[in-house]
Amino acid sequence: MKVIAALIVLILALAAADSVFVVREGHGALLLQFGRIASAPLAPGLHLKFPFAQQVDLYDTRAIVSESEPERYQTSDGEAVDVGFYSRWRVVDPQAYYRATSGEELQATQQMMPLIRDALRSQVQAHDLGDIIAGDGAISTRLRTLVDKETRARMGIEILDIGIERVEFPDEAADAVFKRMQANAKSQAAALRAAGEEKASAIRAEGEHKAQEILASAQQQADATRGEGDAQAARIHAQTSAQDPQFFAFWSSLQAYRAALDNGRAVIVLDRQSPFLKEFGEANATGK
Repeated sequence: MKVIAALIVLILALAAADSVFVVREGHGALLLQFGRIASAPLAPGLHLKFPFAQQVDLYDTRAIVSESEPERYQTSDGEAVDVGFYSRWRVVDPQAYYRATSGEELQATQQMMPLIRDALRSQVQAHDLGDIIAGDGAISTRLRTLVDKETRARMGIEILDIGIERVEFPDEAADAVFKRMQANAKSQAAALRAAGEEKASAIRAEGEHKAQEILASAQQQADATRGEGDAQAARIHAQTSAQDPQFFAFWSSLQAYRAALDNGRAVIVLDRQSPFLKEFGEANATGK
């Protein structure tokens, strides 16, 4: 009798423990009865269920990130590239999600990836290599639009974002792509160099023209200043010579002698009647 009572107490305790469960924050739950959905999605908190007859299926309500290894695609300009992608998704229809995947995230990923690959292949084929490398945002938006409608209907999953994560060149195409990029870079460099040389020539010509204008203006000013100086010197010379012409003639002769005999080693051969010896001749005549 005591054994039966103990078994009854144990069964009741187990039933009580199995009838209470907690759904954590960031999760939802479905109650399953004999493999079928018995209740609407349950929010986080404390809940009750029929012990032993019902089971709890928990699922994540937060955004889930799935990644794909790069696969071979061909762009609109005929380039072969290996493209990898990531997707962010979440469960929005738990009942459809459970029916399609049995609540398994791995099954959801396995069903979703082929849909994304097909959409990605169509988008890669519609764009050239430059758009793929640049990570054009329009491609991600288009991918999400193409895939989201089908995943909602088939699996109760909302696609939040699909992005191109890696773009790699196949070994056989890498050299050709590099050479083409190198040729494009050289062409652009040559064009920039030619444009720079053209601008430099224009700047150099303009500088030379301005330099010639400045030199011409300076020469003109110098000639004017020199002319004024020569005119002033001539006036002074004339005024001085008018005051004492005989002395001025003598002084001019001395200046000529100084210029001719400046270093003290000059030898001059002249006729005695040369005007250059005028002062010496007068000196001999007067005995001075």
